[in-house]
Amino acid sequence: MARHLFLVSRHEPRLYEYLLERFRDDGNVEVILDRRRGGRRRQSQNQESERRRSDRRTRREVDLELQVRSHVILTLPEDDPPPRL
Repeated sequence: MARHLFLVSRHEPRLYEYLLERFRDDGNVEVILDRRRGGRRRQSQNQESERRRSDRRTRREVDLELQVRSHVILTLPEDDPPPRL
């Protein structure tokens, strides 16, 4: 059976609490409050060019969805490990 991950915007703590209570006993649902605040690195003038092609932690479609809506629902196959957000 597929698992569901609810990622809730940090600006919606009441929705987060509601979803936690609503799915408390459902082992196939995980509710997470998005705590990301933006890039961790600060740009500096003396920094070498970036060696990585892209930031591994970036999930642009998830970020965009959280800006537009209060939450994102991700469906994961049962055998997949949890995503690293």
